[in-house]
Amino acid sequence: MIKSILGVSLLLISSCSTFKKEIVKCPPITSPNGSQEIIAKSENGIPTYMGLRDVEFTCYSNRADIDMTVFVNIRSIRNNIKDDDYVPIIISLVSIDKENKEYDRDQFSYSQFLLNNNKTIDRKTKMNVDVPFNGKVYICLLYTSDAADD
Repeated sequence: MIKSILGVSLLLISSCSTFKKEIVKCPPITSPNGSQEIIAKSENGIPTYMGLRDVEFTCYSNRADIDMTVFVNIRSIRNNIKDDDYVPIIISLVSIDKENKEYDRDQFSYSQFLLNNNKTIDRKTKMNVDVPFNGKVYICLLYTSDAADD
């Protein structure tokens, strides 16, 4: 009896390896013109450069569509570094189908913290969207004075 339970247990454990996600080629990911780099005003009214840097992505098939995980680095650069400050922005990741209709969206609103005495600040964010086969993905930065309130 113990041998049969042990045998079934080993069979179940070994079959779990068949549940690995299948890595697939990612669909095209682009940014609309003017949305990958912006000049935004901080809460103290200081112009601050914000830009998408080092976008990494991995895609898995989940049979119905593609599960796309994106790590995006947002870089901020400012000249006035004497005070702590914040820049409210939105990162938007949108997938569309072959008819250019929105399929899925991951949108993240936050205030980028700008530490005093630091001219350049980087922040990495993980995002995820489902993408239809033959679909596309857009990523963009949006400045809004109330992004942190969303």
